[in-house]
Amino acid sequence: MRLIKRAVHLDFHTLPDIPDFGANFDAKQFARTLKDAKVDFINVFAKCNIGFAYYPTKIGLPHPHMKFDMLGQMVEECHKLGIGVAAYFNVGLDHEMARKHREWCLVNKDGQIIEGDRTANFFRLMCLNSGYRDYLLSMIKEVVELYPVDGIFLDCILINPCYGNECNESMLERGMDPLNDQDAAAFMKQTAIDFFWDVKKAIGDDLFFFPNGLGHINCDGLGTHIEIECLPGAWSYDYFAAQAAYARNLGKQVVYMTGRFHASWGDFGGLKSKASLEYDCWDAISNGITTSVGDHMHPRDGLEPDVYRLVGEVYTDIERYEPWTDYARAVTEIGIIMPEGCDMGANNVAFPQGQAILNAAARMLGELKYSFDIMDERADISKYKVIILPDVIPVTKLLQEKLEAHLAKGGGIISTGSSGLNPEKTAFAIESWNMSYDGPDTWNASYFKMLEGDRQLLPDRLCAIYNQGIQMSGKPGSHTVADYYQPYFNRKWDGFHGTFYTPPEKYAGWPAVLRSGNVFQICFQLFLGYGEYAMPEHKYMLKHCLEQLLPDSLLKVEHIPSTARVTVTAKDQMQMIHVKTTYPEMRNKYNVIEEHAVLHGGVVSIRGEGAKAVYTAPTRQPLAYEIVDGYIRIPLPEVVGYTMVVVEK
Repeated sequence: MRLIKRAVHLDFHTLPDIPDFGANFDAKQFARTLKDAKVDFINVFAKCNIGFAYYPTKIGLPHPHMKFDMLGQMVEECHKLGIGVAAYFNVGLDHEMARKHREWCLVNKDGQIIEGDRTANFFRLMCLNSGYRDYLLSMIKEVVELYPVDGIFLDCILINPCYGNECNESMLERGMDPLNDQDAAAFMKQTAIDFFWDVKKAIGDDLFFFPNGLGHINCDGLGTHIEIECLPGAWSYDYFAAQAAYARNLGKQVVYMTGRFHASWGDFGGLKSKASLEYDCWDAISNGITTSVGDHMHPRDGLEPDVYRLVGEVYTDIERYEPWTDYARAVTEIGIIMPEGCDMGANNVAFPQGQAILNAAARMLGELKYSFDIMDERADISKYKVIILPDVIPVTKLLQEKLEAHLAKGGGIISTGSSGLNPEKTAFAIESWNMSYDGPDTWNASYFKMLEGDRQLLPDRLCAIYNQGIQMSGKPGSHTVADYYQPYFNRKWDGFHGTFYTPPEKYAGWPAVLRSGNVFQICFQLFLGYGEYAMPEHKYMLKHCLEQLLPDSLLKVEHIPSTARVTVTAKDQMQMIHVKTTYPEMRNKYNVIEEHAVLHGGVVSIRGEGAKAVYTAPTRQPLAYEIVDGYIRIPLPEVVGYTMVVVEK
């Protein structure tokens, strides 16, 4: 299948009360606008979340004011210009069918089919264990038979439990308990997975297939690509970093679906700045990922020229990097094990705390300029030099075997919170941990004091622990990296006072951080704490541990701030160092990028004994460098937002 490089995802959720629908739409101009904007692939609408079809369907409901075959014309004209087209179907939402077939709606636990904000989108959902299933599948087959589309995009896959009569009966037939929330969730997830396998069978193996929101772990063998949907203004920039670190290892092409919107989907009047869209595209290529820009077409006028001028300017620049970015892969040396139940890529996040932990881990390592991947315990961890078990990772039998092999060959482990314990949480799972588990931490306001490390970053004073975990003690051969200090009392109501003020009283007699061999155990939830409080000393504690386990890390930097990101991708005999200096600013509840940050005097060093050539892309401007202690040390030119440094071996 072709590589999707510069895509657009086009929403078109159009209410019925728009009488001049399509009055100014011109399919030839539509396709030419995309081509001029350097777009090579587009997701266009067959059925929107209102429930209307945009082609002369014999199964569904065409938009009441549509007088021509909009989908057919878009496919025809885009193909003439070499633009690939996937047909969009909304799965979770179909408000017209919900009105006409209440029995097709998902029923919540209170017996409701409508809940929440009725002026928004998600106040009623569709159930795939109903007649809606055959209806939707028939429409998908109809489109594939009528048009030479290049793929099918299925959106809003919301695996919410349904407690309607049909679902309850089906669960009982399978020996499941409709009153058990876990059974209800598992039943609906399997119902969705079975449906998407039927879709795959119906469309064949030659078409692109994007089941968006099902969760990557559930799409093994299903989707041809992965699209990471993230409007950073609404999702946050940390979300993409964690998702990319996971998705790029699943053996499929990954596309970053950002948006042109300032706020969120459907924000017709919100156009992000050029700097903001550039940032998102740089984020993609810095992670070995390609790009897609989300838009929402006006129902009367078609594509908005200003939007595609912006997209064209940015995509023209991105195209110039493609000799170095096409089929490039991320180069990493740290593996992060994800919490169980953290369904990456799923619309209904089953374990939001797990996602928060991974977002924080991505931020910490990004600020520290370490290269990392995220994976579940089934993955091959043999290529990584350091494995991180963040906060809540029990060591199952499967993971134990992998970690023991990792330690046996000299690899390092950093474990935080209750990670490292056996699934029963009675002891550390691996003997070479060489530590004793002494139970859950009974304090809720406590402190640590580092006994080693860079005193400019980790001063000789007490620092707060915000998210407690376990108590532990060392065995012979282990040593204490940080001491644990207890407060005078826990934060609580004692009948007289709310003990909000909890100053430290004394050394508690046990360590906050232990090291034994190549294992570091931190007793508190370091990542969740950083995600909530962003205390620099927590990050520098992680930095100290990594420096002990990874003294010859892939990258070293000088005079580059924590707000910048530096990553490495590789292709053929080239390594690309991506230096991104622009960063978002939180303005009220939105992350905003208005202009680019400029870096003067930065230096990057990449492990290596020599180079054939070192230059900036895409200009191929040579850069001076020197070999220092096994590293290629490269002083950077002025960086305005982003630069790519290429090292040819």
